[in-house]
Amino acid sequence: MALGLAAIMAMTAMTGCGGRSSAKTDSTTGGDKKQAEATSGKEKITLRIGSGHSESNPWITALEDYFVKNVSERVSEETNYEIDWVKSYGGSVISLGNELQGVQDGLVDIGCTILVFEASRLPLQDMVYSMPFSCSAIMLYYNCDMFREVGLDPNTPPTTIAEMADDISKLMVKDGDTVTRYGLNVAVRRYQLANWIGGQGDYNFFGDNEGGRTAPMTKVTFGEDGTLRNFLTEWQKVIATGGYKPYEDDINEEFSLELFGMAIMSTARIGKIKSLVGDKFEWNVAALPKVNADDKGGIAVGGSCVVMFDPDNDPAQVDATWEFVQFMVSAEEQFQFHQATGYIPVNKTVYNLPEADKWFEENPMYKVAIDCIHASNPNVQEPFDI
Repeated sequence: MALGLAAIMAMTAMTGCGGRSSAKTDSTTGGDKKQAEATSGKEKITLRIGSGHSESNPWITALEDYFVKNVSERVSEETNYEIDWVKSYGGSVISLGNELQGVQDGLVDIGCTILVFEASRLPLQDMVYSMPFSCSAIMLYYNCDMFREVGLDPNTPPTTIAEMADDISKLMVKDGDTVTRYGLNVAVRRYQLANWIGGQGDYNFFGDNEGGRTAPMTKVTFGEDGTLRNFLTEWQKVIATGGYKPYEDDINEEFSLELFGMAIMSTARIGKIKSLVGDKFEWNVAALPKVNADDKGGIAVGGSCVVMFDPDNDPAQVDATWEFVQFMVSAEEQFQFHQATGYIPVNKTVYNLPEADKWFEENPMYKVAIDCIHASNPNVQEPFDI
């Protein structure tokens, strides 16, 4: 499903800021505070900012680097005030999804959250502009230690579905009739199927009118051109192993707990998997296994965009939002977001940053998805049917 991604902040007028919590604060206290006020000649005001997202979330990092930083600087430069921030992230004051309610209840002055919009509904939101923000790609994640344990070479992961089925049989562990370790976990939904359909041959479209690009898509065509049959024929080999888990509970956690040897996930999960696994075992990523060995299409580009709204028809608000959008797609911010998540930067100048070459040399798995996209036919796309 095509999605637009927007960061929003719910704010109220800053009246009295009562209440105490164990939240983090950037303010000085006691004699230090009085001395600082005397030195600066500015009056201190307290603003409480919070979110259900934790400080490790890259969106909160962006919020800190842009919003908090700029508000602090502009208030200090343009007024006779300085801001003491009381920061309550990670649900310590307001839970995830209840940021607006937290503002309305007076628990914080600024609540921060992320909203995801369905593309078909964006015209109803007074959308002004959208900017590509991140790219993602579907990949194979696999446990290198498990590969070695069963005699598989972790340097040669499966390149086709048939090869993957063979590896599943070897990776699976059973206790009687009960599978205690699966070879593969993935729920084949629209996202996965679109890649396996689109990657066949030189490329293939999911539906008519080039998957909805040249005109509205009116039907799927994979049942007519044989690509669905090709996929199902190969996928039956996966099912027949008995070592395939076809539904996802918590695929990130379960991969880190070594409940299966392989998983098919987005490149956007690299950062999360890295933090969960730590040094418990060696793992890696590889290109999505093909339906047919001679397929050349590759994979489709996924991702998100930052969307600007103007519900109040306010040019000043639009200008301020545009500044934020430019910050979010700047090379430095894109690189930081990539390092934290695994998402692929949309700003090509990221690769010109002095630290980029060293980063990819030391973290080669972050480059696998980039190489896969570059090797893919641009006609391999998710269908534009929403």
